[in-house]
Amino acid sequence: MKVCIYLELERWLKHSGMGSAMGNHRKALELSGVEYTHDLKEDFDILHIYMVGPRSLRAIRKAKAKGKKVITHAHLTADDFRDSFCFSNQIAPFLRRYLTYFHNQADLVLCPSEYTKNVLIGYGVKKEIKAVSNGIDLGKFKFSAENRKEFREEFNLDGIVPLSVGHLFIKKGIATFINTAKKFQNKFVWIGRRYKGIEDPRTSGIVKSAPPNVIFAGYVKDIIAGYSACDIFFFPSFCENQGIVTLEAGACGRPILVRDILAYDGQLVNEVNCLKARTDEEFGLQLKRLIEDEQLRRRLAENAHKLSREHSLEKVGAQLREVYEHLIKR
Repeated sequence: MKVCIYLELERWLKHSGMGSAMGNHRKALELSGVEYTHDLKEDFDILHIYMVGPRSLRAIRKAKAKGKKVITHAHLTADDFRDSFCFSNQIAPFLRRYLTYFHNQADLVLCPSEYTKNVLIGYGVKKEIKAVSNGIDLGKFKFSAENRKEFREEFNLDGIVPLSVGHLFIKKGIATFINTAKKFQNKFVWIGRRYKGIEDPRTSGIVKSAPPNVIFAGYVKDIIAGYSACDIFFFPSFCENQGIVTLEAGACGRPILVRDILAYDGQLVNEVNCLKARTDEEFGLQLKRLIEDEQLRRRLAENAHKLSREHSLEKVGAQLREVYEHLIKR
């Protein structure tokens, strides 16, 4: 059995969620002994598509014409696309119809969570859908005291520092992050790219309203240094398909504070491996608890670390192999 893992526009998307997931899955397949290629010209049994562009659609048609099995991977939904780029809300209804059409071309659809599976079913995707985690490279994501020291010196950090990681999108909860920061003296750090040319026009105003204690670090090459340098992972996103950054933070031993959304059901449990909030006021109260209670931070961090181990690449590789074998037999 040989699989072709294909990400359209890989050169530009390698640092995106899709690119990270594909990189993790390639490592997972190596650990599970599954032969794979990324070259569409090679011979293979299964085509595993990670992007939904026109080249991907063409590759699907060619593969099916040759009798190959096709898997499409749903890393993107119309719900997740809203409140991101300029005109994203206007485009989202059309994207939903296209995604439904695209995934119905596959023999099987993979997605990162049961939540996303239910979203796709609601869209009208009729093909078999299976949920497999994007996975965490536990050899890479782990706390580093040295990196912590260097990052804190670079950004002049002291005390308990909350961190968020993600593109500067409305949907990521940047307004909540900033409004909450205004209630504290602690320094807050946001790591993530900003797309000024195509960003939602509301983003600029929100970012400008940030108080002096909020640091926008932009893209950081060594993300482990960012996780290690900060003390609380504060992620107020409104919509996620899995929220892989929460698992990364957990792997680095950070306590987690998130918005109470459906995507985390069955994974993040309030007061067990995270704290949850719904409003800006609740986020302020929960963050205050975390800042003041070292024992709470330690307990949540330990349980978050345990959760991250359930998404190891070894386990993800075994799940992917099982999916591929299931598809071949079917």
